[in-house]
Amino acid sequence: MDGSPFRSCRSCDKLVNTVTTSSTTPAMTVLQAVVRRHLGSDIPNLLDMSRNVSFILQNGHAVLSYPRANLPNVAEIACIHCKPAGPLPQDLEDFIAGAGESGFIYVSMGSSVKVANMPDRLRQLLVQSFARLPYRVLWKYEANASMLNDLPSNVMLGRWLPQQDILGHRKLRAFVTHGGLLSMFETVYHGVPVVTMPVFCDHDANAAKAERDGYAIVLELETLTSDQLVRAIHRAIHDPKYRNDARYRQMLLKDQRNTPLETAIYWTEYVIRHNGAYHLQSPARNLTFFTYYGLDMICFFLAAGYLARYLLKRGVRPQIIRQLTKEKVH
Repeated sequence: MDGSPFRSCRSCDKLVNTVTTSSTTPAMTVLQAVVRRHLGSDIPNLLDMSRNVSFILQNGHAVLSYPRANLPNVAEIACIHCKPAGPLPQDLEDFIAGAGESGFIYVSMGSSVKVANMPDRLRQLLVQSFARLPYRVLWKYEANASMLNDLPSNVMLGRWLPQQDILGHRKLRAFVTHGGLLSMFETVYHGVPVVTMPVFCDHDANAAKAERDGYAIVLELETLTSDQLVRAIHRAIHDPKYRNDARYRQMLLKDQRNTPLETAIYWTEYVIRHNGAYHLQSPARNLTFFTYYGLDMICFFLAAGYLARYLLKRGVRPQIIRQLTKEKVH
């Protein structure tokens, strides 16, 4: 909801969340037809398949997303892909070394947002902004560099860059990104302040959570100016709050009994050892949509309330009062 007209409306957020969650089951019926059309008519019913899930390894964590009341057959393994930074290729190290102790900025819009699809205005805005920075800039730029005019000498492009090795580099000062889930997880894992420019899908929600946790600055692409971007980068670097909050989240994330990989391995082997571990599944998985959400109880109490109101209006109460009055007189 972040970035929409309902940005500050908590009631609207709850309404949308409720509608989205409760519409999942009906949506599966529509999805069933699509799946069978493309994969064959012998595909089992999707609802039956979802009820038969033995275990869920969920890409989330209370430190990164939100605390959740998970069932016994759910384990959170966020950052299972994260790793300590390794050495960079020599050309990247040479470029970073040229910045001295000023450090460098890393810019990546992930794999889902293609730089080649950016409007020319936005590409040129980024180039102008980077030229104003007293830092070197590593930019993941998978498009043809000829699309850029007057590329500044402090900017180095790369079609692919080793993101985690860069995020863990001691000279990295800030990360400019789109707010994708894995990028935000890696940001916390390596304790780096971030400037996010959400584009679509989950980017808004990820960026809003990071901003709330104190280690991110969120900018709106539609209204973005060069001054806003430059100020945000300087603020993320020079205001110690952002790096301190990033490192605090990093400390919380890494303070776990087991690593995410060890957790995933244990529960995978557990399910195998116990032939599907059906004892961990919730009985609620077999309830109908109507019963699961308590709609039967809601209808019962509404009907009971309506009946009571109807009887009172029809004179039941006056009759009872007259009866009680007669008893007192006698």
